[in-house]
Amino acid sequence: MAKVFKRTNRLTLNLDEGGRLIAVDLLKILKSKYNYRKLSTITGFPVSTLTRYLTGRTIPKRSRAEKLLKNLLADINISSLIAQNIEGGEDYPDLSRVMLDPNIIKVLGAHVLNEFMGMKVTSFLSLDLLSIPLASYLSTATSRPLHIIANEPIAFNGESIPIIFTEHGGMHAKSYWLVLRGNRRRESILAIASHSPTPPFFNSLMDSLTRLKHELVGIFMVSAREAHLKKMNLPPTLKRSYILLC
Repeated sequence: MAKVFKRTNRLTLNLDEGGRLIAVDLLKILKSKYNYRKLSTITGFPVSTLTRYLTGRTIPKRSRAEKLLKNLLADINISSLIAQNIEGGEDYPDLSRVMLDPNIIKVLGAHVLNEFMGMKVTSFLSLDLLSIPLASYLSTATSRPLHIIANEPIAFNGESIPIIFTEHGGMHAKSYWLVLRGNRRRESILAIASHSPTPPFFNSLMDSLTRLKHELVGIFMVSAREAHLKKMNLPPTLKRSYILLC
């Protein structure tokens, strides 16, 4: 029986294969705002080339996709885009409008790919419910497995590892489940989060990944709390990226 999911043999995160479609997705979003002449000025590509990309007649090669991605992102004020779609107060912003909007997901996906391009990333890990669409988009586009954090164990061809931690001065114990795809190899994981995880949870997660001999190489957060970052056990080699800091 043929495998439904074909994992990429490339370990470095780049714009090979399906990753190039992220650049095209971003181009389509900007096309709803600009005409071809303006897009040509922004991207540095002739109108005829952009037309072929947008109509699906061809997709850009890796070097062209990287140039297209960087030039398009330079035209987008992502911080402003996120801020305009946040509800609630500064301390506890509601990111549901951001994380569930398909076009914003594509913009964020392009931003994450650009931020972590060139790094060894073998899989993605969604750290909260709202980050699943973004992590899934990146996983699908780059042909890399997706792991999730769940409220309960999930029965499937993989592992469900309990993440147990305490909050509020150790008075209350909580638990989540790290759901990993079945795989014995050492993973280089890029974590995706809508907001910065609480330090007790994150630190317990790091302990579990270390025991399993997996490595968290990076973490992307749409909104990060400085107080949380100071208490999170972030390895010196881990690259962190966020849009908003509160």
